[in-house]
Amino acid sequence: MFIPEFKYFKPNTIQEASRLLIDNPDSVLLAGGTDVLVEIKKGLRKAGTVISLKALNELKEISVNENEIIIGAAVTHNEIIKSSLINEKLPVLSQTALNIGTEQIRNTATIGGNLCTGASCCDMAPILLALNANVEIISHNEKNILPIHNFFLDHKKTLIKQNEILTKIFVRIPTLNSGVSFLKFGLRNAASISVASVGTMIKVLDDIITEARIAIGAVSPAPKLCSSAANLLIGINANELNKNILMQIAVDAASEALPIDDLRGTANYRREIVKTLIERSINISLNKIKNKNLTD
Repeated sequence: MFIPEFKYFKPNTIQEASRLLIDNPDSVLLAGGTDVLVEIKKGLRKAGTVISLKALNELKEISVNENEIIIGAAVTHNEIIKSSLINEKLPVLSQTALNIGTEQIRNTATIGGNLCTGASCCDMAPILLALNANVEIISHNEKNILPIHNFFLDHKKTLIKQNEILTKIFVRIPTLNSGVSFLKFGLRNAASISVASVGTMIKVLDDIITEARIAIGAVSPAPKLCSSAANLLIGINANELNKNILMQIAVDAASEALPIDDLRGTANYRREIVKTLIERSINISLNKIKNKNLTD
C-alpha cells in the first residue's frame, strides 16, 4: 500500500509549527515517523498535511539544571542510550530505551513520539511515571508544564490538542536514598511489543520506605500509576520486606490493571506477569539503594 499524497511543511520554530497545526486541521506532526508514517500507509490515520519537527533543534537537546534532566521531545532513543549525561545521572532511562524496538527504530524513533502515540504498551511511560516526570506542552500562545500522570487519558489518547506540541520532558534526578527500576516482558528478545511492563521508584530513609511509586504499562487502556499498591510500601522497614508483603502489593497493583486478550496473551496471563514484574522491580529498586550505600 502506498502512502497517499499530502502537503509537507518543515517549520523553523515551534510557534510556526503550532500555527501550521491551526491552519491545517487535517495535519499530523512528524518527529521520527516510526508510528505516524506506518499508520498513514495502513490507512489507520488520515493526514492531508504532515508537519516535520526535524528543523527544530531545541527539541533535540538534552540538558541538566540543579536537580533534573531536561530531554527534548525529538531526542531519539539511541541518543538517550548514548547520552553521557543520562548514563551518569539517570541510567535507568538509557536501560529503558534499550528495550524499545530494534537498532534501526531507535535511531529514528523519539521519546516524544513514543509518549504522544499514547499506546498502552508505550515503553517509556512506566519509568517516567515512576520518576514523577513533567512534560512541557506549547501552543502558539501558551506554554504549560504538567505532571506526566495527567498526560495519558486512554489508549492512544493524550492531553495534546490539535494546535499543541510536546516539547520537553523534565525528569528529576533520583536522590542517593532512592532506587528506580524498569522491567518489561515481551514474547521475544528483539523488537518485542510489551505484554506487560513495570516501573518502580522507592525512597528509603533510616531503613523506612518513605516514598514509592509503581507504574504499569500494556495491561490497561493507558499507562498508569498504581497509587494504592505503592502506598502499601510506605512506612515499611525495607529490611523486613518479605515475600508475603510483596505479593500483597503485587496483587493490589494487578487489581488496578484492565488487560485485554490479544495475540500476545490473555488478560489473566498479563495479570500474572505484571504481578511477577512488580515484585522483581521493587526488589531491584531496593537493591540499588543498598548498593549505593555500600559504595559510599
